Amino acid sequence: MPLDIKPLAAWANERHAIYLRKTFLEGKTPPPQYAPVRQLTEAKTWTLDHLTDDPILNVWRFTNVFRELDRVTIWIRKNIREPFADHPDLWLMLAIARTINWPPTLEILIKTDGAWPSHQGFKPETMSQALNRWQAAGNKVVTAAYMVRAESDPKKHWYSWPKNQYLSEIVLGRLWSDRAKFSRLFDTSPTMHRVWAVLKDYMGWGGFMAGQVTTDLRHTRFLSQASDRASWAAKGPGSQRGLNRLYGRDLKTELDQDRAVREMLAIQSALPLHLAAHVPKDIELTDIQSVCCEVDKHLRAKGGEGKPKVKYVPGRGC
Repeated sequence: MPLDIKPLAAWANERHAIYLRKTFLEGKTPPPQYAPVRQLTEAKTWTLDHLTDDPILNVWRFTNVFRELDRVTIWIRKNIREPFADHPDLWLMLAIARTINWPPTLEILIKTDGAWPSHQGFKPETMSQALNRWQAAGNKVVTAAYMVRAESDPKKHWYSWPKNQYLSEIVLGRLWSDRAKFSRLFDTSPTMHRVWAVLKDYMGWGGFMAGQVTTDLRHTRFLSQASDRASWAAKGPGSQRGLNRLYGRDLKTELDQDRAVREMLAIQSALPLHLAAHVPKDIELTDIQSVCCEVDKHLRAKGGEGKPKVKYVPGRGC
């Protein structure tokens, strides 16, 4: 069936309007590349607890049209990508960042001796211990935004390990053990697809989580010059459902990675004609992937198929 771009365009138009309304109400200025093409002028007065008349977007939390505007991504940029830009293990720091995906926990790791890759004598075991102490003090350790695959084989000796230990010593620890392999990989000026393909096969990762880290690496020296930086994005389960909805297919239709990329490229090409004047037209393919996922979430709620995971909290997020 042909692509129906209208639900995605409508979501993108309203979601970016919400971002702009909130930004202006807080007295802030959007980054130039995400500022409105034409000033957002509205007769209605909005408040921080009512930024849209869309009943779903007003209640539930959705990511931005542009991933770089999301709260956690901004924190990662300011506290990891930029200050550690030249560190040889920045790639691992970003893997840790998306595995945890919770700034207070990441801040503790960065400040705890031996628990962060920039520290002399860093060990995954030390990171595990720091997470345990943080959790024992009553603190949240990780978010539910990105789900790390648990070990399904009861024969593995780490099958019954506590989550903090499994994440630190297996999911991230295996990467640390193979850091020389990753150093050689990045020395070859790899494509995004190549880095994703290597990372996704590690214990606990899979295509979605590997895609999140690969997307972060686009904004670093590791992949900023990748030949497919503008033409490739990793398919996730949510973006696959979104593509199936937009193309009128059964929601369980399985798409291979290449087909998903072709369809996302088609959306990227068609979308600018349907965007409102306040939305920048240059939406990167990695953002198209995320938007497909969010549109699926929105349409699922609209159709009574289920509810999103997290409610929007006024004053939090972007």
